[in-house]
Amino acid sequence: MKPRIWRFDNANSLYYALIDEIASAVRPILDSSRSPMMALPTGNTMIPFYRLAVESEERLGIRDWTCFNLDEYHPLPSGDTPYSFRSYLEQHFYSRLIHPPRHRMELDGTAPDPKEECARYEHEIRTRGGIDLALLGIGTNGHIAFNEPGSAFDSRTRLVHLHPDTLLANFKGAPPVTSALTLGIGTLLEARKIVIVAMGKSKSQAVRSAISDPIHPSVPASALQNHPDVTWMLDQESSDRL
Repeated sequence: MKPRIWRFDNANSLYYALIDEIASAVRPILDSSRSPMMALPTGNTMIPFYRLAVESEERLGIRDWTCFNLDEYHPLPSGDTPYSFRSYLEQHFYSRLIHPPRHRMELDGTAPDPKEECARYEHEIRTRGGIDLALLGIGTNGHIAFNEPGSAFDSRTRLVHLHPDTLLANFKGAPPVTSALTLGIGTLLEARKIVIVAMGKSKSQAVRSAISDPIHPSVPASALQNHPDVTWMLDQESSDRL
């Protein structure tokens, strides 16, 4: 199943095209009076996207979205934790909107029973009709969401231990937590549409392995080769090995 691969000369072009891609994907859903089910990422790469999305909230129909976080650190202390993904989305997206999404679904990083919390999240996705669009990034080791190398392609939402490379990329200094709750690869592959963004030379090998090399659990993003509707949005540096 060949993905669509879009290459952009600069970050601004990529982010504006990403807004267009999402607008095109959600419009038919909104026209059918259904709430678009969106799986949303975090990370520095996505901050400019959320800024543009806020500026385009009416066009995107964000007030009618149902949003699912891709992942969350676990265990988290009770209260608002600055490095949680719940706090990230609140700071960079939800709090800046005039009309926030209809529903915000979040993995609870403080849940005492992570297995039970992951089962609850899977149930929410299933009973609400499944994810329409999953917006993803990719790690330098090929991870998607927090599905690290070796993750099973049929994995569901679960507790995972984070790879040292991931911890190094996400935290400055000693990481406060080394595990997380994440949507599984199997869960992501059930999304009707997947859009994956990569920027920078450090991602180029992971992008090549995911798109061009044989599918293998050592590169979790290679599982996307099994999905019928994947769009890769890349800058010149991240695509220079294709």
